[in-house]
Amino acid sequence: MTDRQRIAELQAQNAALQQLLEQQVAQNGTLTAQVQQLLVLVEGLQKQLAAWLPKPAAPEPVAAPAPPVANPADVPSLLAPPEPPLRAPSKRRKPKRVPLDAALPRDIETYSVEACPSCGSEDLAALDTEVSERLAYIRAHVRVRRIERPKVRCRSCQTLSTAPMPPVAVPQGQLDPTMLAHLAYSKCGLHLPLKRIAEDLANQGVTLPSSTMSDAMGHTADLLEPVYDALLARLFASPLLHADGTGLTVLRPGQKGPYRGQFLAVCNDDVTAYVFTPSKHGEHLTAFFGVGSPDGYEGFLVADAASNMNRLYDEGRILECGCWFHARDKFVEARPNAPFAAEEGIAWIGALFEVERSADEADETAEERRARRRRESVPILHEFERWMDSVVPRFAPDEAIAKAIRYVRTHREALWRFVEHGTVPLTNNLAERELGVIGRGRKAFLFAGSDAGAPRLAVLHTVVRTCQRLRADPFAYLCDVLPRLSVMPANRGLRLADLTP
Repeated sequence: MTDRQRIAELQAQNAALQQLLEQQVAQNGTLTAQVQQLLVLVEGLQKQLAAWLPKPAAPEPVAAPAPPVANPADVPSLLAPPEPPLRAPSKRRKPKRVPLDAALPRDIETYSVEACPSCGSEDLAALDTEVSERLAYIRAHVRVRRIERPKVRCRSCQTLSTAPMPPVAVPQGQLDPTMLAHLAYSKCGLHLPLKRIAEDLANQGVTLPSSTMSDAMGHTADLLEPVYDALLARLFASPLLHADGTGLTVLRPGQKGPYRGQFLAVCNDDVTAYVFTPSKHGEHLTAFFGVGSPDGYEGFLVADAASNMNRLYDEGRILECGCWFHARDKFVEARPNAPFAAEEGIAWIGALFEVERSADEADETAEERRARRRRESVPILHEFERWMDSVVPRFAPDEAIAKAIRYVRTHREALWRFVEHGTVPLTNNLAERELGVIGRGRKAFLFAGSDAGAPRLAVLHTVVRTCQRLRADPFAYLCDVLPRLSVMPANRGLRLADLTP
């Protein structure tokens, strides 16, 4: 059933319920009149009976009979949503076994038949080979990289020289770039706290103090900072961005109590960057997007209707694009108190997504999608607004359904933005998914260790997550790029294009 059919069905149910309500009201009026007549008749009978009977010393008052009450089971509830149709139990699909990747290395084991199991003869003729493949796992292991650089003396001039030291990321440290890559990927790619990483290394005979691991993470983030800046520059060159934020607790060693900072996820189709701000105040966002600066961001920004983002749109260089999933959530929250109105509002929004699904199935270009939206989505939006105008007078302003309608009306311009631009999506789901990376890590490591550690965590998450989105192995990328970053010249900006994921 399409959302338009669902809207028609809800409207028909609403009309039927209105008719039933009018019948119940009329029936209630008739019953009330009958009760009044019976009360008058009982009162007259009581007077006649009192006249004929001798007056007792303390007569007890005769209670009036209660008005008849209809059986609740016979009156259908006007607020209960219609029962869903019975559905056949879904059959769980078994996962389909896919062949193992041909690029994986293979260790071949061959087993032969030495003698016939039936007669014991060793005169056997080879026919064919049965092959079965199973995934094996070789646990990661720690090795020591020993670098030997012999010293030599020139027999002619007696000059001493030593072979040059290869790039090692941490010249005076004890950790190889591969170990730095392992720590960064385990922390930001697998969301493991440093304590668990240390426990796994301890099982392999390596003891790393927490301070050493923290210093190594900080040094890795410092090396990756120019890559982080290059990724931000690539984002700012994009005509459309998604953004969303979430909180993160930050410790303050030596001070009383932690504070609540914010991680902002900013992303486009291939790059995700995380930005840490000390609070949710709007001035941090305006500074990041360069509001008021000639070099600030200019383009579309798909975001939630958060109040701390309002100043981003004051200049008009950043155009706000609303999220219809957030508008839909407002109607979902109104289901308990206004089920039929909420379901109808959800169906209207669902009709907009049906148009998008049709465009996706047709693999339309941005211009074709824009034409379809103007042709199909605009009439739906106008009908949706007329429906909201007819519904809102029936509810109090503080009811959830009225708040949902007020949300759509307040952010009408941002929610309608997708109609005129084929590249603007209806939702901010991309930023929501990318923000889930911080949420999963937050459940594991709970907090950032210091004011300096939180921005470094943003750098590491940015590089690792962008590698994952580009289907590049984060560990292999870090192993390759960290030594090269450590020996870059001061004017290394000219080479950053070769070092980004």
